[in-house]
Amino acid sequence: MATNKYPIRKSALISPWGVGAIVPVPNNETFMVAGLDFWFDNKNPLDPQGKYLSYEIIDERLSERLAGKRFVQPPEFLTKDQDGEHAEIRIPAVRFPRLYYCPVCGNIEELGPMSDLRCPGDNRKGKPEGTYCSKKKAARGKTPLMVPERFVAICENGHIEDFPIAEWVHRKSGKEYDPSTCKMYRSTGRNSASLTGIRYTCTCGASATMRGAFDWDEVKQESALSKIGYKCNGKMPWLGIDGSECDRPLRVVQRGASNVWFPDIISSIYIPEPEINGETRECIEKVVKRVESQRKNGEIDEEMIRSHVVSLADWDDNIDKELAFKTIIHKLKGGEETSEKDEDDYRKAEYDVLIRDYEKEGSELHVRNYDSSEYNGLWFLKSISLISKLRETRVLTGFRRMSPQATQAPISDSNNSWLPAIKNEGEGIMFCFDIEKLKKWAARDDVKRRVDKIRQNVQYSVGRCDEISPSFVLIHTFAHCLITELSNESGYSTASIRERIYCPKFCNEDAPEMAGVLIYTASGDSEGSLGGLVRQGKAGRIEEIIRHALHEAEWCSADPVCIQSNGQGIDGANLAACHNCTLLPETSCENRNTFLDRGLLVGVLDDKSIGFFNNEENN
Repeated sequence: MATNKYPIRKSALISPWGVGAIVPVPNNETFMVAGLDFWFDNKNPLDPQGKYLSYEIIDERLSERLAGKRFVQPPEFLTKDQDGEHAEIRIPAVRFPRLYYCPVCGNIEELGPMSDLRCPGDNRKGKPEGTYCSKKKAARGKTPLMVPERFVAICENGHIEDFPIAEWVHRKSGKEYDPSTCKMYRSTGRNSASLTGIRYTCTCGASATMRGAFDWDEVKQESALSKIGYKCNGKMPWLGIDGSECDRPLRVVQRGASNVWFPDIISSIYIPEPEINGETRECIEKVVKRVESQRKNGEIDEEMIRSHVVSLADWDDNIDKELAFKTIIHKLKGGEETSEKDEDDYRKAEYDVLIRDYEKEGSELHVRNYDSSEYNGLWFLKSISLISKLRETRVLTGFRRMSPQATQAPISDSNNSWLPAIKNEGEGIMFCFDIEKLKKWAARDDVKRRVDKIRQNVQYSVGRCDEISPSFVLIHTFAHCLITELSNESGYSTASIRERIYCPKFCNEDAPEMAGVLIYTASGDSEGSLGGLVRQGKAGRIEEIIRHALHEAEWCSADPVCIQSNGQGIDGANLAACHNCTLLPETSCENRNTFLDRGLLVGVLDDKSIGFFNNEENN
């Protein structure tokens, strides 16, 4: 994969072509990136004696969140002349789909890793004169290159396999399949561009088209393959597993469909570790030793920890009590698995740093915070932070198939101590909203009713959905509108600007109180730090950009259909939001372009006051 023959960017191995994803390459070939067990020549890249340690990315805070996992960036392919020590390191891949067909004669073959891609020219139709390819082969000419089959089968447990052509054809026709004598070939009808135009035929006479192969009953959770009695074989080719137990139905999809691979990516803005003086560090070490010996059933008594810290601080004023307490908690919980429930707490730590000045020579974070009073007319903000330097770490923890809510599939067959990650550098603007004004607006009955439409749509599609925060939908939609406008002004492409929302997505009394959005650009190449984004955040510029973004949000070329929509997009999770007005490239949105609604920004046709920026009470 990562060779001079099939080059691929390091960042692309996190998304969109990470472990388990199907990667198209030249010559009509497709491969699947292999699991982590096969990377780095099957060696541990974190081995202190090994040659791969230089690929490690250090992010202590993110490592604690992911149960102590360490992070390794995909290697860059280098020749021996470029780097003798790290030369010719390749990312392994397996051929998938395994079934290929000849576009000329229709011959179907199952290919191995090193198989010849040219059609073998079998005279499988039984014609005396043979096929075009058999004549070519007989004349010692080159036969056409075969291409991979378009269809694969996936299940909710992350398994994937070739579309079972032979079983589909024979069970549909009622004939018995004999692998020793049956030979399959493919033909395409000239009179139909639909699935009925694709026909598979066996030398025994059995034949069937692809009609009905994509059928899926959402209620019964039954597929077309289930109806003919074909079950999932539990195949995980990226891990070299050819079969395992599975009770989920297989669904037929096209190999390039978006639901074949949904990456689970955790991103983090690097926050420098606070400086700890000697007294505080000694306090931390003492309390950790005490608490470790007093754990009950593995549980941590936070009140006991705080009392230990306070008692030691009473004897020494140089001990930072809050810093000591937080550090001790992190150390004691560092080996525990975390869940999505603490995502808000994790982001709150970033939020607290990004809404105040942070300037330190040599640091990978540089923040200048300005009160909203220094800007003209930004009544809805508390402050704006201009971040001239930031670092983002993006980690691939697994992936899913069929839907983002499906079971996570593993990227390793063993309990690896590391995960693939990339490190990006860039700049950004942090918008901190006035929480009290948001609360007042979000408490309105008409706002709650409108947001509840999204919850009902998602619940109908997925099966369950908690109460969605109106503030989150507002800030998320505001970010999308502003990214489009900033792209026009800053010179960055829309796809290179990202959002990071600091607001709980669902209503939860225990969630930390924060309301903001970081709009930033972070890239491994030069486009990550051009300086154009921060420049747009200065007083006298950002006000007009925001005003114009909100003005553009008032009208969509698909209106009135868009503004009056009761649900569109994935799972109906958007209201007034479509590709003509609000949706962004998938690299820009961390929520897969869901939970968006222009109506909450600027109002709807019959009620402009529902829009936060049209509400006279807020101004």
